[in-house]
Amino acid sequence: MQRSYPGIHLYLAINLLLLAGFSCGEKAKRSEASSVSESNKIPMTYAQGFSLYKTARGYTLRTHFEPGLDQWYEIRTSATSDSLPLPKGSQPIFADSKKLVLTATTQIPHLTYLGAENRLLAFPNLDLISSPPVRKRIAAGQVIELGTGPSPDLEKIIAVDPGWVMVSGFGDVEKLTEKLKAASIPVVVNGEFLEPHPLGRAEWIKATGALLGELEAADSIFSRIETGYLAARTQAASKKGGNRPSVVSGTLYKDIWYAPGKDSWVAQLVRDAGGAYVFDHLKGHGSLALNYEFVLDHAREASYWIGAADFVSLDEMGNTNPKYRDFRAFSKGQVYTYTRNRGETGGLMYFEEGYLRPDWVLWDLIKILHPEKAMDRDFHYFQRLHE
Repeated sequence: MQRSYPGIHLYLAINLLLLAGFSCGEKAKRSEASSVSESNKIPMTYAQGFSLYKTARGYTLRTHFEPGLDQWYEIRTSATSDSLPLPKGSQPIFADSKKLVLTATTQIPHLTYLGAENRLLAFPNLDLISSPPVRKRIAAGQVIELGTGPSPDLEKIIAVDPGWVMVSGFGDVEKLTEKLKAASIPVVVNGEFLEPHPLGRAEWIKATGALLGELEAADSIFSRIETGYLAARTQAASKKGGNRPSVVSGTLYKDIWYAPGKDSWVAQLVRDAGGAYVFDHLKGHGSLALNYEFVLDHAREASYWIGAADFVSLDEMGNTNPKYRDFRAFSKGQVYTYTRNRGETGGLMYFEEGYLRPDWVLWDLIKILHPEKAMDRDFHYFQRLHE
């Protein structure tokens, strides 16, 4: 049955996830794992939350979001490497694992782009998945439902005995991780949502590529995404006259306006698209919690409103909260939502695929702010609201 997702609740949920801190991990001990040679480090261009090292076993993956909260994974790419000793404090991962469990929709495109969707064994809240090839597997009963609550069903995960489980660094991750480790199931903590640069988020496909034994393919995919993003940014920067239309983002929830901070990936996208973000003076990597009067003072005259939850029309938006009608962007009909591309069960591709395809998100924003620069482009995720 298709599930309904009220716009403001979906938007708030995403922002609360961004606000959440990373709380999982053990303090890295002085061990073989913590002294991996820097000479074998594979350089990352944008991502700050993980490191990869080439080793005799295959690869070592280190995830690091806060000092002292590192996780180490020994990725073994062949059966012969199994005889090599495991560094203290690390978890073994076998790149040929055919049974995987993911827990966030943003992780799904990593599998589909790498042609590995047939390895997905289980996932919580299956209706949130929009990817056509994965939905096909779900319809065939090949993906197990791990529950529709806020946390995946731990007993089901243990019962299916996956090669590894990928979780995101928010919520009660530490408890889940400890219980799965006790069941000898490796847990990979994905922190892409903490990356401040859009391309940093996309670069996490390299971590998944290493885990799947597909690093070369992941490198190639990311290179194409990076090239597309930089080309779009150059196109936006070629705008003559220095015109940067003002942009407001976010919506109200219980009298609090939630909007991306200056250091967020959304603010970076607006800047790269040639826009002037009205909250660019407010520091923050995640979501800002602002009062309505402050927002009205700074954004009443903004030319564009981008990211206004998932309302289906201006009438619905204005009727939901009449305060929205006080903004120039609303009265001029320049309000855009990320609802153009939905899955068959109502999930939004923006929240599933957008992290991996910031190049497409950027082109959408350019088409909104400087349409003459993207006349040959169609929208991927955004659409304009009408009455």
